[in-house]
Amino acid sequence: MGKKTVQGNLTGDPRPVRTKAGQDLVVMTVAENRRRFNEDSRAWEDTEAKFYDVAMDRAQLCENVLASLHKGDRVTVTGDYRVGAYATSTGQPGLNHRIWAEDVAASMQFNPVAVLPRDRDQDGAHRTGAPEQAVQTGAAAGVDPAQLTPEAYAEWAAAQPVVVPGAHREPAGFSR
Repeated sequence: MGKKTVQGNLTGDPRPVRTKAGQDLVVMTVAENRRRFNEDSRAWEDTEAKFYDVAMDRAQLCENVLASLHKGDRVTVTGDYRVGAYATSTGQPGLNHRIWAEDVAASMQFNPVAVLPRDRDQDGAHRTGAPEQAVQTGAAAGVDPAQLTPEAYAEWAAAQPVVVPGAHREPAGFSR
């Protein structure tokens, strides 16, 4: 149907999956809640939530989403939007709302978001290290990056592990 941007909360943690064709994806579900003004009661009311199945296949986006987002986080997703009809087991019609994400942004409205510096070489190219060379750091090692000196922070950020999607499950209903 075209491009769409939605804002809502994650209903669960993003998860890596692998399609039957061997393509690595990250999938998640976003619940979009809207409010409308009721002229009769002169009050704002919540409307029924709309759920979007979101998938992404861009390696860096997948890595960042898996490392940063969790159930309940408020996000904004932009991408190719598609709607598909279905019928429930009782015969009731419904619509599946799907987005192939081009970008995902964490909201700062309710929570602070830390944007970490990317590890770059002298030419400005992004450097990546082998996951087996990563040192266990961060929350698992009891490190609060906000409390580190700039030098210690740079060393900590460089040692963060690379997240590699690896589950082997086909996401329901996603195809290009």
